[in-house]
Amino acid sequence: MKKFLLPLIALICFYGSSVFVTYLPMGGINSDRVLVPHFLIIFILLMSVYYHNKTAVLYGFIFGFLYDSFFTEVLGVYLFIFPFVTFITSRIMKVLHSNLIVTGIVILVNLSILEFLVYQINLLIGKTDWAIAVFADLRLWPTLVLNAAFLIIVSYPLKTLLLRLQKERQED
Repeated sequence: MKKFLLPLIALICFYGSSVFVTYLPMGGINSDRVLVPHFLIIFILLMSVYYHNKTAVLYGFIFGFLYDSFFTEVLGVYLFIFPFVTFITSRIMKVLHSNLIVTGIVILVNLSILEFLVYQINLLIGKTDWAIAVFADLRLWPTLVLNAAFLIIVSYPLKTLLLRLQKERQED
């Protein structure tokens, strides 16, 4: 049963992002802002820090492909960006101390990298014409605030779960 726990959490985060967008009351929020929940990649990044890097990169490839298939029109964007930011996170965290504050900052920086790369690809293929300042104001900052709130809520429970699963994995 425990080997199905990580895929189950990843699937919940995957579908939770779309459910969140579906039921987000945009009338109360300034409607020109774009809030992008990255619950799945936050889970994968936490997995790379507290569980196992290679497993997290594999999840990045698999769920990046699923993310592209379900949510984007261009296949391959998230397929390569998810494992890339997962790899960057794991390498940075090998140098830094992995407490929750440092991990949260590193995850938010890597979410910024993810958002910027997606913006650049959309700019390159002509799907957006936003200037970088407009992108930062309308999409990057609201997205980072939303995901920081999610990270604050789930980081400690996920850290304890992932560390417990990592300990059990090492014992087997």
